[in-house]
Amino acid sequence: MKFHNNIIEAASDYEYLIFDVWGVVHDGTSAYAGVVDAIKTLRNSGKKICFLSNAPRRSFKVAEVLKKYGITSDLYDFILTSGEATFLDLQKNEDENYKKFGQNYFYIGPQKDLDLLDGLNYKITSDASAADFAVATGFDGDNSVLAEKMPQLLQAAQYNLPLICVNPDLIVVKQNGLELICAGVLANEYKKLNGEVLYYGKPFAAVYHKVCELFNTSDKSKMLGKMLAIGDGMETDIKGAVDFGIDSVLITGGILSNKLQIKYGEMADKNKLETICKNYQLYPTFVIPGL
Repeated sequence: MKFHNNIIEAASDYEYLIFDVWGVVHDGTSAYAGVVDAIKTLRNSGKKICFLSNAPRRSFKVAEVLKKYGITSDLYDFILTSGEATFLDLQKNEDENYKKFGQNYFYIGPQKDLDLLDGLNYKITSDASAADFAVATGFDGDNSVLAEKMPQLLQAAQYNLPLICVNPDLIVVKQNGLELICAGVLANEYKKLNGEVLYYGKPFAAVYHKVCELFNTSDKSKMLGKMLAIGDGMETDIKGAVDFGIDSVLITGGILSNKLQIKYGEMADKNKLETICKNYQLYPTFVIPGL
């Protein structure tokens, strides 16, 4: 691992940059200091930039959030969310006469993400016995706990519904240290119930292949050594990059901030970070405290 002060230093030799969003650009409430200027500098130097997020909603919604924080569409090439990847796959399934999944689904998640499949001909049902599959997008609020969704998980398991996990993240962290649990927690619990889980998003290879496609090359080999993934999640951003064979940058001030006892932008203790990486058996190429 090489330690740098910022993304400008770490990304100097790369052409394609894949940014995570929550924990890298913002904490769900406000953008981190210096983020917009850093991305503008990278863009002005000719970098190709995308945002790859495990957000359980369509890409255009994340574009609206980024714009609110000052990251306008001219500063990146595209956005790909796990919600978008789910939508596209279910659109394909619909076009293929529901060959992979049936038409009725059981929804497990907050009201704000109910519109994930708007525009498609799937039918939502609150009766698990009438569903062909389940869709999990996450929890209702900042202080949610697993018990909130356990009744629905148990219903889905009772009828052996395959569960689509639209956000493989386990937690995200706000700048004040508050940890929020995500749909990945639901997926883990569902597997304990012997349920079948299908994931969309990082660290799974399909989204990285889609990124290459959207960067106008389906030949992954042409991207190696030119592509850099930037994120704060060891189990998603770093594992995804390592498994796909591309270099990565770990931002220590996001998900790991509580474990490292730092805030975004503060340097991490190298020994503490080494222990964390050893526990995960994952090592990023570069480490920075923030963009």
